[in-house]
Amino acid sequence: MSEDRFRVFFRMNRESFNVLASLIQDDPIFTNNSQNPQASIEIQLASALYFLGSAGASVIRGAAQLGIGEGTIRLYCDRCISALVRRVPQFVKWPKPRSQDFWHMRKLVEDSSGFPGCVGYLDGTDITLRYGPSYYGESYFNRKKQYALNMQGICDHERRFTYVAGGYPASVGDATVFNGTAFFKRPNLFFSRPEEYILADKAYRATRRCITPYKEPLASQERGGYKEFNLQLAEARVRIEQTFGILKNRWSSLRGVGIFIRKPEDHVRVFAWIMACIVLHNFLCDFESDIDWIPNVQEGVGDMIGPGYEEEGRENSHIDDEDEDEELGVEGERREGIEWRNRMREFFLHQ
Repeated sequence: MSEDRFRVFFRMNRESFNVLASLIQDDPIFTNNSQNPQASIEIQLASALYFLGSAGASVIRGAAQLGIGEGTIRLYCDRCISALVRRVPQFVKWPKPRSQDFWHMRKLVEDSSGFPGCVGYLDGTDITLRYGPSYYGESYFNRKKQYALNMQGICDHERRFTYVAGGYPASVGDATVFNGTAFFKRPNLFFSRPEEYILADKAYRATRRCITPYKEPLASQERGGYKEFNLQLAEARVRIEQTFGILKNRWSSLRGVGIFIRKPEDHVRVFAWIMACIVLHNFLCDFESDIDWIPNVQEGVGDMIGPGYEEEGRENSHIDDEDEDEELGVEGERREGIEWRNRMREFFLHQ
């Protein structure tokens, strides 16, 4: 098989494939007490990568192309996904505050974004399901009339996921999912100094640790630097949009995960499928360029128009900040976040 064809089938080059196979080959799931040994790790991994990287590939067609039985294909996929998910702590990790890795991340994010104190970019995305679940199906139905799971991610300057949360049905909004994370509830575990924060879009509430754009009518007001601030924020946080775009372009099964959710265990299987793709994404950040997988971006606004990313449109524009804060009882946190956002706007206005 040619190198180009290998990359089309398995979404990475041979060198990366060999390193990945070496990484997971000692996982306990690839050993058994049977006298009949398992297939080689290379065959099992290739089978799993084929399905993780294929949009809408059926087991029957995949088995025919790979020359492997249908039941065996499913077994190989389950094994490799389990092995990859066990590598989540190794590949998806937030640097320990005050560590050298943390200061290095902060400096590079600051330099790439232009926002002093910024340590990452937050956004959410819906991972579509190919089949409507029979288990509480209505809870998976999103505003785009698709069945999906909600995922939240924070990335760094290299479009590497540094924090991932979610797995909620798509009827649960971005802000609600994020507000339930340790990152939101216990920020001192993730930041080293008072001036540090992440950037997010207007689907989230402005807090001391999460700077979001101004909403209307300020968003379109040029005097005072409100509009310019929003544009600079959008240009900076386009990296997280690109990150989700790369993830869905390379691992195209995330455009329609082919697992039918009939019971809670199936939901867990879908979440494991997603996390395996995220581990692969971060793994490849160290080995290959992602330029071929980046969707197109409209200059200056950060809206993805490529096939791998779909504009989520989950801003809940009918709820403004004050209404939401009254419901959640965090008025003091909101005011502190707005004050800090105003300081950042003044910084850009006078620099």
